[in-house]
Parts: sequence; structure tokens; C-alpha cells
Amino acid sequence: MIGRVPILTSKALGTEYAFGCIVRGLALPQPTRVLIGGLGFGSTLRGVLDSVGKRAEIIVAEKLATVVSLVRGDLAHLCEGALDDPRVTLVNEDVTQVIDRERDLSAILLDVDNGPDWGSFPENQFLYSQAGLAKARRALAKGGAYCVWSGYPADVFLGHLGRAQLTATVIPLKERGKVRARAYVGTRPGRTP
Repeated sequence: MIGRVPILTSKALGTEYAFGCIVRGLALPQPTRVLIGGLGFGSTLRGVLDSVGKRAEIIVAEKLATVVSLVRGDLAHLCEGALDDPRVTLVNEDVTQVIDRERDLSAILLDVDNGPDWGSFPENQFLYSQAGLAKARRALAKGGAYCVWSGYPADVFLGHLGRAQLTATVIPLKERGKVRARAYVGTRPGRTP
């Protein structure tokens, strides 16, 4: 909860896991380097780990130390100890700062909000703005993908991705057989190595 607004529950983590698994279906640049914005309960991270090879590098940016403490402690079972995987580097920073300094990422997966129009923090709106998308594009390798988890239809965001010179698609995310969320994906044009 942030104030009175629920931002995550362990009752429904299937779409977050499915979101992490989308990297399996994307033609990502190699070697695989993935940045995950938002640790949550670790389900997106678990999905990525289950979908990439042993030589992949996964950076998780989580700015709330309380979330990290919970996932390392009492809630570690929810992500099957994903933070202990040697492929994972956890940084206690805002994902925007990490995007600023990274280059040649295969994918950026943002699971920090309920979608591009419903931010958990006001400063997160930058991630979905044209300036934020331009920074993300620079951080991606050619063929890399910028992926945004959304708990609601936000098809207007496809146009934002297109204006940022990213090829836009939407991937439905199912939980218990029903579409419960979506991944809005913008791929940087170019050949993957």
C-alpha cells in the first residue's frame, strides 16, 4: 500500500511472472542484458530468470529499501530466492538513474506502476514521456525492447512508443486463463547481433 492505494498483492502475481517471460519470445540482442525496473515481489525477475540463458546479466533497480528487505526476508519464497541467482545485480536506485547510465541493454522491463497512466510515484511519469522514451532508446542495443507492464488497456501508449522511433506492439498477459494485464513493447529498430 502507498497511503490507501494498493500497489501490489501476492494474491495475483501471474501476470508479473508472464511479463518477465516475454523476453523468451523477443528476438533480443546477445549477450542478454536485461534491466528490470521495480522488484515488487520478484515475480517479473523470476520470469526473466526462467526465460534467459546462464550467461545473461539481469540488473534489478528498486528504490524502496523496504521492498528489498521483504523479498530478501519473509517473502523470499514468492520468487523462489531469485535475488540469490548469480546472474542478478540488485541496485537500490530509481530505474531512471540506471537507464541514464546503461547502454547496450537487450531489454528494459518496467514493472514500477500500474501502467503508463497510473504511476505509483509522480516522478515515474517521466518514464513514459517522450524525453524518457528517448533516454530508454539510447540505453537499448539495436533490436532491444522497452517493455511496460500495464494492468489496464493503454493503447494510446503505442503511439508514444512509435513517436520515440520504437516499433510498438502489445502482448496480452494472462492469469488463470484470462487476460489480466498487457505488456506494451517498443523495439529499437536494427539488427540484433
